[in-house]
Amino acid sequence: MRKAIIYVRVSTDEQAEKGYSLQHQEERLRQYCKFQNIEVVGFYKEDHSAKTFERPAFKELLAFLKKNRGLADLFLFLKWDRFSRNAGDAYGMINQLNKLGAEPQAIEQPLDLDIPENKIMLAFYLAAPEVENDRRSLNTISGMRRAMKEGRYITVAPKGYCNTRDENNKPLIAPGKDAALVKWAFEELAKGIHPVVDIWRMVKQKGLNIGRSNIWYMFRNPIYCGKLFIPAYKTEEAVTVEGLHKPIISVTLFNEAQDALEGRKRKIQSHLTIKPELPLRGFLQCRKCGGNLTGSASKGNGGYYFYYHCNYKCGERFNALDANKLFEKELEKITANKESISLFSEVMKDYFKQTGKQKTNRTKEISEQIEKNRQRIQNAQQLMLDGELAASDYKEIRNRYEPEIEKLVNKQLQLKQQDSNITEHVTNAVKLLENLPQYYTRAALPIKQKIIGSMYPEKLIFENKSYRTKKLHEGVMLMCNMNKTSKGNKIGQASKFGSLSEEVNWLGLEPRTHTLKVYCSTN
Repeated sequence: MRKAIIYVRVSTDEQAEKGYSLQHQEERLRQYCKFQNIEVVGFYKEDHSAKTFERPAFKELLAFLKKNRGLADLFLFLKWDRFSRNAGDAYGMINQLNKLGAEPQAIEQPLDLDIPENKIMLAFYLAAPEVENDRRSLNTISGMRRAMKEGRYITVAPKGYCNTRDENNKPLIAPGKDAALVKWAFEELAKGIHPVVDIWRMVKQKGLNIGRSNIWYMFRNPIYCGKLFIPAYKTEEAVTVEGLHKPIISVTLFNEAQDALEGRKRKIQSHLTIKPELPLRGFLQCRKCGGNLTGSASKGNGGYYFYYHCNYKCGERFNALDANKLFEKELEKITANKESISLFSEVMKDYFKQTGKQKTNRTKEISEQIEKNRQRIQNAQQLMLDGELAASDYKEIRNRYEPEIEKLVNKQLQLKQQDSNITEHVTNAVKLLENLPQYYTRAALPIKQKIIGSMYPEKLIFENKSYRTKKLHEGVMLMCNMNKTSKGNKIGQASKFGSLSEEVNWLGLEPRTHTLKVYCSTN
């Protein structure tokens, strides 16, 4: 009596599309063995693709045959596509099974391979399912690329988005619960202040669950500004298209973030610390050796206690809580000068009037450049249609000028937003200076550090329970009274402005406004 191992296999797609089932295959194989007087000594089943032989059940089957060589002389399955959908791998596996003494046979497509002509039929039986797989794969890829060219994102939604469907029940993505955090991360990156790893830590603390390496992919992905990148495939070139989904950030913000990633944007030195108990870390100088002070926590009986200290052998060390409170008292000495603020606002209005005409001319110039580049593409297209220009040359011209058009459009958007952004920064700076101590106390750690870095161009030195080297930024000096020593002075008096330069390059508070030349007159 011959002995056989029977094997059944089905993939999820096959079960759904063709009605294959493991139970049906098993019944047919056992019935065949009963009628042919074949003893079943092993049974293996699995739900796995047949593109390769790296299948859990099939690997167990091979291990059993190697361990029990000669126990079974037949390896039975329903059809050859249950055995394999890869002709090249199938021939190798047939030889391996024969060496183990188990002849592979499909009961519904039986072949006597000792007859040479039957090998032609074997080739057909093995090649047909592989061709079917390849055709299905090509159709899937073609359908996916067609949907992507229409602007439809069809795979798992990236961080900040969620998968949904439109009114026609077609796949679409929409901003999800993490969209605000993703936008915040892009805004921080675009400022050029913090490195990516620090932004990653901050946004994780805010609740965005994203890996350290994945945040780089997120910052590079144009999906967030409403565009869809389609990679190259065979003869098709890579292209970026407008997406059907709602963008989380603007194109301008995305481009600014790319500038920061590429190092094209000037970075301001970051004094970032992830410890809110140490807001002054990076802004303090050692009074003994002149080095930079750092900060850390020490564990005591009541918990952790924070200290600012020097890393050198000088031994400088003091309590962070005391130093932080005394710094807040220093801020209480800085009060807003309403007359100076009024003058500053008038200077801003005058600046906007002077630059308005320049902005209009620049906008017109950019519009002309955009139209000229678009006309170049249209001319090249017409020449291609007339047969006077090769399609490859037209594609090269289009690839050259389309990115230029996009850059020019972004410049136009930046010009439109410029004045409103400056006005907003000036308004915020005025409000901050009018309520500086309260604002600083309530602010989050990154904002506190921006305030310190904007106001004090030099390091602070903490000595004898007080701060020295408290040189303020000229812009702050212009708009504030220190210890109210200049209270009562009026606009126009030399005592108020005489010590200041008549031409002050004011950089503004973080985030920095554009560098403006402020002309102060004593008339």
